[in-house]
Amino acid sequence: MDHPASLLVAWRERAAYLEQFGDPTSARLWKLAALELDTTLKALGDESLTLVEAAALSGYSADHLGHLVRHRKLRNVGRKNAPRIRRADLPIKSPTRPGRPTRPLQHRQEDGGRVTNISKLTRRKR
Repeated sequence: MDHPASLLVAWRERAAYLEQFGDPTSARLWKLAALELDTTLKALGDESLTLVEAAALSGYSADHLGHLVRHRKLRNVGRKNAPRIRRADLPIKSPTRPGRPTRPLQHRQEDGGRVTNISKLTRRKR
């Protein structure tokens, strides 16, 4: 099962099968369970998340999600300077599609505050 919503289909099919070929009492229980799950999923989808919370769930950075809100690709359900995103509207980054390559770690040197690639700092001198 990829998503809890797929349980809705399975439970409703099970209820229909039991209603037709089995025990009507069990069928009613499966229908009730599907209704409760459906209600819970709708309430969960309506939950609003901060950009940081949304980033942790989506795989996208908070900055990127903020960019999408500012450019109205995602609806802001919060205030102007405190954006929030509905969980149901949240884009989910595909774990199989490659994203931007990771950048090497950087270290800020004390002399003048320049940013130096960490691989330069860890190389052995010959």
